[in-house]
Amino acid sequence: MSNSDKTLQEVLAELVEQSLPSQLKRPLRGGLQMRPQITPKDAASRIAEELVQQAVASGLPLRNIRIAQRPLGGGNTAESVAELTLHAPFVFKLDSKESKLAAEGRMMRDAGNNASLTAKARSAWPVVYAIREEAPYAYLMEYFPRDEGWISLEDRLYPGAGLQATSDSDAMRFVHAVLDVLVEGYASSENTRTLPSVAQDYVGRIIDRLKAVADDKRFASQPLRINGEHVEPWQHYLDRLDANREFIAAITPPFTTIVHGDPNPGNLMLRTELSTVEVKLIDPKEWQTGDYLFDIAKITHFVEGTGPIEKPANGEPTQVEYGGTTGAAELRYSIDRPAWTQGVVDACLDRVRQFAQSKGDEQWLARYELAMAANLLGLPSGRLKKQRPHAALALYGEGLRWLKRFCERLPHAAPAVGRRLTASSSTEVEPEPLAQIRQRVREEAPGVVDGVDRRGFRTLHWAPKRANMPGKPVELSLEHEARLMPSSARALDDLKETLAESDQMPAGNALFPGHSSFGAWSVRRMEREPGAQSVDRYWDLATADAELRLIPRLMTLRERVKTSAFMTWDSTGEERSLNLELPFVAYPQGGVIARLEFNWIDPMSLMLEEFSAATDQAPTEHPLVLAARIAGIDKGGFQPILEHTTFREKYSVRQGDDELFHLNVDHVVAQSLKTRRIATFTDVDIAPARLVEPDVLASLIAFGQAVAQRFALVPIGATKAYCGARATGEL
Repeated sequence: MSNSDKTLQEVLAELVEQSLPSQLKRPLRGGLQMRPQITPKDAASRIAEELVQQAVASGLPLRNIRIAQRPLGGGNTAESVAELTLHAPFVFKLDSKESKLAAEGRMMRDAGNNASLTAKARSAWPVVYAIREEAPYAYLMEYFPRDEGWISLEDRLYPGAGLQATSDSDAMRFVHAVLDVLVEGYASSENTRTLPSVAQDYVGRIIDRLKAVADDKRFASQPLRINGEHVEPWQHYLDRLDANREFIAAITPPFTTIVHGDPNPGNLMLRTELSTVEVKLIDPKEWQTGDYLFDIAKITHFVEGTGPIEKPANGEPTQVEYGGTTGAAELRYSIDRPAWTQGVVDACLDRVRQFAQSKGDEQWLARYELAMAANLLGLPSGRLKKQRPHAALALYGEGLRWLKRFCERLPHAAPAVGRRLTASSSTEVEPEPLAQIRQRVREEAPGVVDGVDRRGFRTLHWAPKRANMPGKPVELSLEHEARLMPSSARALDDLKETLAESDQMPAGNALFPGHSSFGAWSVRRMEREPGAQSVDRYWDLATADAELRLIPRLMTLRERVKTSAFMTWDSTGEERSLNLELPFVAYPQGGVIARLEFNWIDPMSLMLEEFSAATDQAPTEHPLVLAARIAGIDKGGFQPILEHTTFREKYSVRQGDDELFHLNVDHVVAQSLKTRRIATFTDVDIAPARLVEPDVLASLIAFGQAVAQRFALVPIGATKAYCGARATGEL
């Protein structure tokens, strides 16, 4: 009996039965039990009946019950894919093992029924008539036959040898039609309650796919020249990504949208009329939501790389040369791209730029570079399996160039020391670890008094052992600030230029013009005398054991050698302004930390002698003794390790007459006192100019996060002493 004589249920049952023999000896996942008396044919018939019932209930037209069947090939990964034609054609997809197939069908059905999407965005998704959510997984979907005018964007852009090439105007017309649908979907599905995982979707993909091909010496981590451009071993770039996880987090968009997940031009079906282009989105990932830029990079990486490499305009295979030995490899290839390529890519990026700006996604361009690397480097493994090594090598080369380009944005001295931090999942003004320390100091220091200083810091203070000229008490202050570092010289220049522009504005600022929360704030430069504002000497234990030393543990013992009039703590002669910072607590966002630091005035040498001689647990006014009891500090000998000369640009951020924050751009010249090596770095600190209550802390976190995203700043996750020690080679 031919297929044309069979019922729909009979045809589906035969397709299902083909996937069952390997499962006869065990129950099917999801509930259908294969008892000895139930044959594979019976089970297949039951599953087919279930699918047909769903399809009919979903509106599948059955006026013509005669069936035509043909297998479908292409890039499908499901075990069985066939076109079945009734009155209207549809696709049947089945996989006996992968539940992702059912999730794929569910994703299309959900998108087509999503009331939040525009009608245009909804109609771009195929109708899914039936889904089987148990093994064997399957779904029936609307089909788009070529003889009814449906041709993929891939076949339209790359029609193949001997066929008429696509004109520039048609290429732009087709791509804009796709972008219209996608961007409408993104705009109408924005969700600010969830964030995509850039680390997983991009960085994780890069790591997994590079390691998957590393056994092939051509794809091993080694220095490589790609068309004459030097590229470091890819492990170098992976290490940079790992060391700058804070930067990766900082470029995450502040929302998710609906995403297709795999909108390469082969999955974009187009039907053209004289004045319209109809678009259908097929074969999505099952993700539902994510970063919209992943979709865009799927299109542009195909247009710039995969399409012309695998379907060159001249019809000739892409020429690829690989030579050299491990450690000195050379990769050369040429890509014959159609004339419209750059215009199409520019159109995609223009649409992305407009959308990103409208949604406050300031770091889209950096993330796009990472997305391009992730998409291109995800391809060589599959090309090798398909015995297409030339395409694998060319795509590998393009991916590495994008990875290098992105990594050039990362800080030269990676500041990430997150594993050493105490993190707070809450936004309490006084995190529990710091509250416990403050309570202990109340119990162990004599005559402690709670207070608030002129900067708005909560303080504990008590009388010093020795009087000092300024008459200062010993103080323990609770301080909050965003600690950030420019990711590149370009980022720093952008910040400084915008601050200078803001300072010249009579009202408002250029940092966030029109922003709903920060747009009405003003920025004013606070003038200082020329020259350095301070020279600080940092002391540490004279031991090579990093577990004992202060600076690697994110503690600081600082002696201010030179001060300026604007400094809160000032001293002269042998009396020095001293500071001891305890390990801080990091809040979840914005690079904001809470810290405790002791401030007092004393001769450093006398203070160290008294610390070495301290023997009991009696109440003490001595800050270093108190710190040792709290954090555990060895009594070995101390020595000066590092000296910082700081040039500070200070800005006041205001709302009307109310001063809200101080924003400091600190340019630091660091010198190792052991090796005399000199290094420089710049950091950006944002601190409240008023008492920190919950609403002020929330505002600081939001402002810190906005500044970080707008100007490509990354959380430092370290003290200034740590940064200086690392820059000069002391760590």
